[in-house]
Amino acid sequence: MTGIKGVKMAGVAIGEELRRLTAITRIHRSVGVSVMPEEVSRILVREMSEVLECNGCAILLIEGEQARVLAERGFFNTLGQIEFNTDMPVMRHILDTAEPIITGDVANSPAAEFLPAGCQVKSLICVPIMVNDKVRGVIYLDSLKRNAFSAADVDLAELLADEVAISIERSLIYSRIVDLSIRDGLTGCFNRRKFDVDIVADFASVRQHGGSLALLILDVDWFKIYNDFHGHVEGDALLKKLVATMVSNIRPLDRVYRYGGEEFAVMLPETDRGSAFLVARRLQRAVELEPFEGESQSQPGGRVTVSIGAAGFPVDASDRDGLVKAADAALYRAKQTGRNRVCSFRSDAEQASA
Repeated sequence: MTGIKGVKMAGVAIGEELRRLTAITRIHRSVGVSVMPEEVSRILVREMSEVLECNGCAILLIEGEQARVLAERGFFNTLGQIEFNTDMPVMRHILDTAEPIITGDVANSPAAEFLPAGCQVKSLICVPIMVNDKVRGVIYLDSLKRNAFSAADVDLAELLADEVAISIERSLIYSRIVDLSIRDGLTGCFNRRKFDVDIVADFASVRQHGGSLALLILDVDWFKIYNDFHGHVEGDALLKKLVATMVSNIRPLDRVYRYGGEEFAVMLPETDRGSAFLVARRLQRAVELEPFEGESQSQPGGRVTVSIGAAGFPVDASDRDGLVKAADAALYRAKQTGRNRVCSFRSDAEQASA
């Protein structure tokens, strides 16, 4: 009888191992060369939930002070709708030690202090996801049964942590490549290529959902004088500081682009021409008040200033090319009428009636 029982147990162990190997094979085929951590995480969570005896399963990505759930099954059922951050004991422990948390009896282990009060979790695996020797995420598994996880389960979780780490690393590299293609190398704001793509998307959105869209085109007054007097290094520093000033004076959904040379565009979604004029005045004033190196020595009036043209859809234009032309015409009028000012686009009819 003992021999038969041993054979059965061996058969169960072989069956479990076969299930794990099959799952790993499926994972590798499904993941392929994906660079999206969310997609990879969904695949891994699905497979872990099917192979392991767990009630809650999740993969979390650490972003600054927050921990974002990339994928989960049953996770919020066992822990509740809580918001994860790096100050939580479980996250703090893993970040500080880069060591996993593994226990089959949570209540009688140090892991008890890591979970919310009243949590019924009995078994727990938390494995750090390491990228370039830094904790970038966590694989979380729990069970309402004691001693639910075997050493083989822990090995599988650690193996899959490496899988997620590879996808995160690929994603970071891909993001850097994308950034290089859409951002201005000097100032860090978006470039003209990105502007040409975004204005098409913004117009498609506003036509589909309604609303308004505004555009500012901004030019640095007498920039050539500043550049010739102080040199290109200081000229570059001025442009970088200018962009920082602009970004700090607009909403998060607004976007700044280097349109060409010392000319910049600011896209203002959900903004009409009147509101765009007020935003432009705020930017013009912020730049005028911002101190720039050597401005009193070279600039007319002793200050670095900007001229801005503002236009809005649908009042000033019916398409994207018309909006750009309207904002550009308003900028031209701002420069022709004295610089360091904001002008809104005015049609021939508006100018005739003024």
